[in-house]
Amino acid sequence: MSTQTVGELLGRCLLAAGARRVFGSAESGIRRIPGLRHVVVAEPALAVLLADADGRLGTGPGVALLPGRRLHLGSQPGEPAERLVLDDPSLIPSVIAGWSLGRVHASVDLDLSLDLDAPAPALEPLRLDGTGGEVLTLAPTLAELRSMVLAGPGVLRAGAVDGLRAFAEQAAVGVLNTWGAKGVFAWDSPFHLGTAGLQSRDFELAGLGDAELLIVVGVDPLEAPRDRWASGGQVLEVEPWQLAALAWRWERPERVPERPALYTRLAAALAPLYDAGGVPLNPARAAAGLASARPPGGLVVADPGPAGLWVARAFPTTEPGSVVVPAAFVRGFAAAAAVLAGLDGRAAIAVVTEPPDGATLELLSLADHWGVPLTLEVWGAEVAGASVPSAAAHAERLAQALDEPGVKVLPVPVDFAHTRTLVEVAGEVVAWTV
Repeated sequence: MSTQTVGELLGRCLLAAGARRVFGSAESGIRRIPGLRHVVVAEPALAVLLADADGRLGTGPGVALLPGRRLHLGSQPGEPAERLVLDDPSLIPSVIAGWSLGRVHASVDLDLSLDLDAPAPALEPLRLDGTGGEVLTLAPTLAELRSMVLAGPGVLRAGAVDGLRAFAEQAAVGVLNTWGAKGVFAWDSPFHLGTAGLQSRDFELAGLGDAELLIVVGVDPLEAPRDRWASGGQVLEVEPWQLAALAWRWERPERVPERPALYTRLAAALAPLYDAGGVPLNPARAAAGLASARPPGGLVVADPGPAGLWVARAFPTTEPGSVVVPAAFVRGFAAAAAVLAGLDGRAAIAVVTEPPDGATLELLSLADHWGVPLTLEVWGAEVAGASVPSAAAHAERLAQALDEPGVKVLPVPVDFAHTRTLVEVAGEVVAWTV
């Protein structure tokens, strides 16, 4: 019977945690991690960006090897990493399994003071998935309260979208999602109360202050700090896996959730923008074009900033996980996520605001070097080279680009002056300011 090495134990634990590949170079001092595909990226900052984007899009950590024998585990692009020392092989299973315990997204650097070729203890990977607690069910008397749900990206990360939908239908309560959880309900579902966390009045207009019972699940504090949403009513924070059983003893109420002002006022303000066809495009119509061109299973990703705000606010979502804008301010995320989608054979559209930053340009070069297809839209009122004759032509050109190989950079004339429409309805933009 062969004895596993420390490196093999590390690789098995990373695989059990949901990692799929590792980004990095030989400068890390580590040749490889057994079991994980090694994607060579010479620049450490790009390796971290790709790893964090990988973790943000998936359910496990993105992994990067950094100089100084550091192992980076991440799923929160732009977030500084907590640094820990891992110098005991017997701790590998617990440290890897608990890398993000208690957090929806995390970023950790492990200093590996280990000989990866040495024999390892006879240990197996651990999986700390948080499902070992008691099943929680709510008393039927709570069905009479004015209740609502605030859901964050942890619901998608835990694979609990079906449980959230089952609870909302059984309890006849509406769900307000943060922008990291877009798609948990289709935009026109009667249970969808809107997307919150982007602007200063979102939670007020969503009616959280009137809720007698607020059920909070999977919320990322970077998207929704507690002091912005905690109401005067009762707050119940639950784990995503508990959702399906919450209303098990309730008789389904004969009612439909009432749409809050956040939903109705934004819908009224955006409707004429969606219908407008002039050039330069307004950002809502540009976002609708992305949705029109995106094929089933495709991905739309945007960098924080003006383009990211409008994608997060106005993209008409119908599929969970189909649109991602990070919670922290980070440059190059959209291009990194699109590269990863290309590596996985998934169609993706990356959206940035003019002018593209240095990280984005480096990733375009990397995608070209790797032969990975990448479609990047650059939005701006006077973006160089923009020549879209109409809103309909925008969607058609984008759909055609997705069918073509190679790196495509598509300038799109978008007038961000329309952002004043959002501000008039829901206040100043507060996303990416935490």
